Amino acid sequence: GGDLKLEEIQELWNRDRDIDIADLGIESVRIPQIHDKYLKIYIDERIRLKGLQFELTKLTRLKTDYYAGNLTEEELEKLGWEQFLTRLIKSEITKYLEADEDIIKIKRNIVLMEEKIHYLDSIIKMVMNRGFQIKSAIDWIKYKDGIT
Repeated sequence: GGDLKLEEIQELWNRDRDIDIADLGIESVRIPQIHDKYLKIYIDERIRLKGLQFELTKLTRLKTDYYAGNLTEEELEKLGWEQFLTRLIKSEITKYLEADEDIIKIKRNIVLMEEKIHYLDSIIKMVMNRGFQIKSAIDWIKYKDGIT
């Protein structure tokens, strides 16, 4: 659980990645456990990504109202924002939204989250191929030892 950094996921995978050729039986038994471990992380990250996307949508709506000068004194006070004094036309509001630090911060987090999800997706695909890799290794050992 918890929010894992990409580096932490990479470290976990570095430990789980290698197949112990000396104990292929154990390795084949580990496949479902490893798959389950990364699938849980993958699902957590996908849920977090959805949360960030909702947050971005909500914040963009709020900031649009802010830059349009449509927030009340109470709303501004609750948010801890100063009144935006410049009158903007619609196209100018878009430019302000693109440069807004709060929005950029969420977008940056979304990009990081998407990278983690992409990495986890490739790990899960490799884990799903592991059974085939282990069978190939067993076949190779049999062949090498002259067992048919």
